[in-house]
Amino acid sequence: MRLLPGVPAPTGRLDEFLVAHAHAFTRAELVRAWSRRRLENGVMSGVVTRILPGVYCAATHRDDPVVRGEALNLWQPGGAVTGALALHLHAVPLPNPPVADYAVLSGQHHRVPAWVRLRQGALGRVTMSARGVTTVTTERAVIDAWSTAPPSGRREVLYQALWSRICTWQQVRRELARTPRVPARHELQRVLGWFEAGATTPLEVRARYETFADPRFAAFEWQAELCLRGRRVQADMLHRAARLVVELDGHRYHSSRAAQQRDRERSTDLAAAGYLTVRFGWDDLVRRPDWCRDRLVQVLAARLTRAL
Repeated sequence: MRLLPGVPAPTGRLDEFLVAHAHAFTRAELVRAWSRRRLENGVMSGVVTRILPGVYCAATHRDDPVVRGEALNLWQPGGAVTGALALHLHAVPLPNPPVADYAVLSGQHHRVPAWVRLRQGALGRVTMSARGVTTVTTERAVIDAWSTAPPSGRREVLYQALWSRICTWQQVRRELARTPRVPARHELQRVLGWFEAGATTPLEVRARYETFADPRFAAFEWQAELCLRGRRVQADMLHRAARLVVELDGHRYHSSRAAQQRDRERSTDLAAAGYLTVRFGWDDLVRRPDWCRDRLVQVLAARLTRAL
């Protein structure tokens, strides 16, 4: 049996061993450590399941993302996990998809269960490892996840991957340039162009080109500099006439205690200089963009009235 971190040498009952360890194993491994009869009895009892041809795990672990990834690697050792499952393995907060994409060389034909989707083509010479599972590079996984996502969810795939910092927009752009037949290629190129034009985070891209893209917000400057008490401060959005600053907050970028302290000090310095700070987060922009627009319009109108 292959060596796995935290998994001891096989002892005791086969079914108890598999339940205790969330991993996938080949039939040969299990038969060698126990016996063919014990494996078949485990399957008949429902405790053990054949997750892929020649690959087994405890039934209770069959939906575990690591188990699914290991099973795919054991089933077709020359392939690599890609798409949304690869992204989840590299960044656990990203969604764990019901269907796993697996990249194999062209010309291979396999019957697969409903939870597997094969992507045939050149694998590339570079693969990565995530939680013990062989995957394509994260930028390749982004392209494949974009390609299989519903049209309304494609941008979210890109934003979440960049937000989690498992790859950069430059890496995605290079991967896109060498990948043929990508659905909605022009849309992906357009979004990547927003980053090239100077947007610093997915949150800023979403705010600038989606939430606050209409003419009511045309007077706002983006990534504008202010001089406060002898030091330069960069505001995500700034309306100079209204002395109004909009900060785009994301917990992945403002999570440390030191970062939070810097944010508080900057807000205090802005207030002392006569600037009002309004903050919006990722969930605000994604789940209630109309509310964000309405509130900012109201605040802007009130500030401009006071400035008269």
